[in-house]
Amino acid sequence: MKEELILSFSKIAAFTDLNTKGAQTYFLTDFPNLKQTFLTKLEAVVCIDEGCAHKDYKGKAKLALAGAGILFPASSEEERVQLIAKLFTEIGIVEITSHGGCGAVGLAYKRDFSDSQPTAQELEDYGKKWVEKVAAEMIRLGREAAVGHISVEELERPAEFHIAHVVYFDGVGGFNPDKESGLPMGFVISRKFLPSEYAVEELKVAASIAFGHHGFGELFTSETPFVIIPLANSLEELNNLKSEIEQALKDNPNREKIKVDGVVIEK
Repeated sequence: MKEELILSFSKIAAFTDLNTKGAQTYFLTDFPNLKQTFLTKLEAVVCIDEGCAHKDYKGKAKLALAGAGILFPASSEEERVQLIAKLFTEIGIVEITSHGGCGAVGLAYKRDFSDSQPTAQELEDYGKKWVEKVAAEMIRLGREAAVGHISVEELERPAEFHIAHVVYFDGVGGFNPDKESGLPMGFVISRKFLPSEYAVEELKVAASIAFGHHGFGELFTSETPFVIIPLANSLEELNNLKSEIEQALKDNPNREKIKVDGVVIEK
């Protein structure tokens, strides 16, 4: 797997252009239709995993949330289900998905069963049960909601490892990277719809995966960094998002290998 990671990393031409041009110039010149990736009528929830975020899921506009909300802060699972179901209902979601090999589900399982060593199948089942509970609560609230599952074979990445080398920290809302061919592979965090204190927790999860043994890890350097890309409606908003990110990462042991460089989306 190590050889495959190195080969995948070596093929990422975007590193050079993104770092030399800067995010604003790179995205708006190389991807002139970038505005079309921001969708309004969001219907399906997928994970922040790049394999889900970059996937065309039944042609539906997607909302990205780690493990479909399974890590959202709450005092109990019941409260967490209620909070997430309310959020999805307000946005207009009609389908919630889980996926194979979900890191967020693994973290949630460890949170809920700290002494357990679950199998891959047990983790997958846990993720499926979570989305079923949220869908049931949405139905109770009067919103029809279906559930779906994306297998590891269906992900837009290798089943064995992550190829994300950026994070899109979306303050605009509705960012769907599958709508523009060739965008750098990255995790997607739906900052517009999330409280800051939780959005940065998802950011930390994404960074831990990227720098872990299932990501590019030590291949990231100060010259070829992991790039966090805040997406904003204005320069003021961009600066605020950058401040949130910088504060969240100030104690990250890989900080010198992380670059924060954002884009103001021109309306």
